[in-house]
Amino acid sequence: MDLLSALHSFVRVAATGSFSAVSRETGASQPTISRHIALLESHYGTTLFARTTRSLMMTEDGRSLLPHAYEVLEILETAETVLGRRRASVSGLVRLGVTTAFGLYLTTRINELLQRQPELSVELVMRDGFGDLVEEGLDLAIRVGEIAEGSLIARKLGSVHRALVASAKHFTPRGELEHPRDLADQHCVVYTYGGGRQDWHFSNNGEESVVAPHTIFRANSSEAALHAVSAGVGVGLLPEFQVRDQIASGELIRVLPSWDVPPMPLYAVHTGPRTLPLRTRTVLDFLVEISSSILRSE
Repeated sequence: MDLLSALHSFVRVAATGSFSAVSRETGASQPTISRHIALLESHYGTTLFARTTRSLMMTEDGRSLLPHAYEVLEILETAETVLGRRRASVSGLVRLGVTTAFGLYLTTRINELLQRQPELSVELVMRDGFGDLVEEGLDLAIRVGEIAEGSLIARKLGSVHRALVASAKHFTPRGELEHPRDLADQHCVVYTYGGGRQDWHFSNNGEESVVAPHTIFRANSSEAALHAVSAGVGVGLLPEFQVRDQIASGELIRVLPSWDVPPMPLYAVHTGPRTLPLRTRTVLDFLVEISSSILRSE
C-alpha cells in the first residue's frame, strides 16, 4: 500500500461519496479502500471524511487536500503519457451533472464519444438546479447563468437563447398580446431553474420590459414545463434549442416574436485542478464540440 494508491482512492471516494462505489469501480475490496483512507489520515494527522452510518461527508481538511491530490495524480498521469506507458485509449468513468434539456440532447450525441473511446463510460446525473459537485460525486457539471462559486473552474460552452412559445393547437390569447405587459392577462408556465424571482425580461429596438408572468403552473424541470406548454396550459419561456423542432413542425408557435429575450451563458464546471484527468478532459472537449451546434457564441 502506498500514498499514490491511497490518493487515488481518496479522490474517487470524494467524487462518488461512497467507499463501496469506489470498490466496485476499481475492483479493490471495500476494506482496502478504507485502509487507503486510513493511511492518508494517519500520514497527515487529520480526518478526511466524517462518517456516520448513513452518510460520508468530506471534512474541511479533506477539501483542502483534494486539489493537491488531483494535481499529484495528474502529474503522474502526464508522465506516463509522455513516456508512452499509458494505453492510447481513454478509460474510466466520468460522472456528469446536466440540466434536463441539455441532458436529453446529449443522449442523442453521446454514442459519438463512446464509439471513439470504447473504454470510457459516462454517467449522467440529470437535475435542473444547483448542487455541490463534491457532495454529489460529479466530475463535471453543466450550469446555466453566471457562476457565483469562486471555487469552481468554468469553461463557457456558449449562450442559451430562450423562446416564448405556446401550443399552436390549444393556445388562444386572452385579449391583446402585442407587448410583454399583456402577459399579465395570459396563463403562463414558468420553468423555475435556479430558484429566486422568475421575472421575464424582454427588449425591442431599445425598449426594455420586465414582467412578472401570471403563473398558473411552474416546474423545476424544463421537460415538464415543455409538456405543459404543449398541452395548452399556457405560454412558456424555454431554451430555444429544446423547442426548435416543435416550432419547425408547427406544434409550437412563437409568442411576441419581435421581442428579444436576453441569453443566458452555459458553462461546464469542475472543482479543479485546472489540469483534468484525461478521461474528464475528453468529455469536456466533447461538450465543447457538440455545444456549437445548438448554442450561440455570444
